Amino acid sequence: MKSRDLHLRRFQLTRAEGDWVVAKDHTFNEVREHKHNSRSLWKIINNIIPSNEKETQVYSKDPKTVAEDFNLFFTSVGRNAAATAESLAKDNNVALSNPLSNVITYPSDQLFNFQSVTCTEVQRIIMAMPSNKSPGPDKIGMRVIKDCRPIILGPLTHMINCSLMTSTFPDLWKISEVIPLLKEGDHEIASNNRPLSLLEVVSKVCEKVVLNQFSSYLKEFNRISSHQSGNRSLHSTETLNIFVTDTMLEAIDNKNLTALILLDLSKAFESVSHSILLHKLSCIGTSPKAVKWFQDYLTGRSQYVRIGSTKSSTRPITHGVPQGAILSPLLFCIYINDLPGSIQSCNLDSYVDDSKLYKSFCVYDLEQTTINLETDLQIAAKLCLEHQLLINPEKTKFLVVGLRPMLQNVPTEISLTFLGKTIRPVFLAKDLGINLDSYLSYDDHISKLVSSCMRKLCQINRVKDSFDNETLKLVIETLVINKLLYCSTVWSNTSSNNINKCRTSRAELYQG
Repeated sequence: MKSRDLHLRRFQLTRAEGDWVVAKDHTFNEVREHKHNSRSLWKIINNIIPSNEKETQVYSKDPKTVAEDFNLFFTSVGRNAAATAESLAKDNNVALSNPLSNVITYPSDQLFNFQSVTCTEVQRIIMAMPSNKSPGPDKIGMRVIKDCRPIILGPLTHMINCSLMTSTFPDLWKISEVIPLLKEGDHEIASNNRPLSLLEVVSKVCEKVVLNQFSSYLKEFNRISSHQSGNRSLHSTETLNIFVTDTMLEAIDNKNLTALILLDLSKAFESVSHSILLHKLSCIGTSPKAVKWFQDYLTGRSQYVRIGSTKSSTRPITHGVPQGAILSPLLFCIYINDLPGSIQSCNLDSYVDDSKLYKSFCVYDLEQTTINLETDLQIAAKLCLEHQLLINPEKTKFLVVGLRPMLQNVPTEISLTFLGKTIRPVFLAKDLGINLDSYLSYDDHISKLVSSCMRKLCQINRVKDSFDNETLKLVIETLVINKLLYCSTVWSNTSSNNINKCRTSRAELYQG
């Protein structure tokens, strides 16, 4: 790469064709050489294609001090969110019940227990995992695990079985390395950064074993709410978006409107109470021995922050499900499994921690619909606050969806009262990656989507001579076409003008 850059700089000075050819050929050969190593190939591709990402951050303070400050902030986020949820309930006179008071029991033959795993199954899990998974604190990547598989398969399988049978999770697997990633604003302010948590990859093999066994049990006994699309086979953000959109379109066909409320849970994964989650696991049919494994899995965890080569000291994690862990989304789904069933008049559907409350209604029933929405919002808020989840009324979005003539009959002063805040309808909101508008026109979504794809295509076009046809196809499919097709079944009923915009962008792909 340095040789390529040297010849590029020389070409910029001399404009000699020979320097340009050398630089281009060097890159082409480098891509071809690493073609069958996904991680190396994408590292080269990302270096070649121009990026809008910021350069490595430089801090005014000592990196050790910054790392310590960031770690203190990240490890206190969950605890602070839980405390804020409690204060929010008190400020709004929300009477909270004890979530541990509800007890559900099942016959012993309907309880979940771990089963011993075979070397064959562990091998299948290892080979199915992406080789480019970032390593954890031990710096052992999945590629190394795969290469050493013939030697370590037996001992690793034995370790996993010992963990499951003795209800213990190795302490070394509970340590995570956290890399701060800037979201926006000043990079030296911890809250402006998102923590990327890296766990040891062998721990994820064990987690995958547990996920496979536990998911099969939950599916067999139908223990997860049908209104939860996360961590369910044949379900995705797209299927949930299709279902809700179809409901709104059906309402439009019947000359009705739909009130859609997108709930916002702040720091949801981080603020999960371990005691409540373990109780939920018992109520869903997990045996006492398996619950004990989950208890050991959740507790005694710690993390450190790494900035460059500088590491902070290790701090304990007291709340939340492990960030970056395979089991965390499923555990959170279990944590809020009661939420959809508690709603009285409206519908509530979720994708893990993204929940939406909606109700179709005739415009003449607006007053009663407003009452129903506020009642169900209060129920949802009460359950979330009881579970120490901070539901944020200021970031909760409210849309009224329907045809333009029908929406003209909706009073402009319509609003909802939610946890002491007044929520007024907005025309546009982002929902599971889709820019949704009140007309279901998707004009804004298509405009931003096409603009983003064309921008990326232009970046690729500048360096396309660096790739052979096969690699160029891979780059375009991954960076452009996949983005263009995301949830396309949801917005496919958009105007012919928008469809033509997408067709034009696809035509540009093939012409380029």
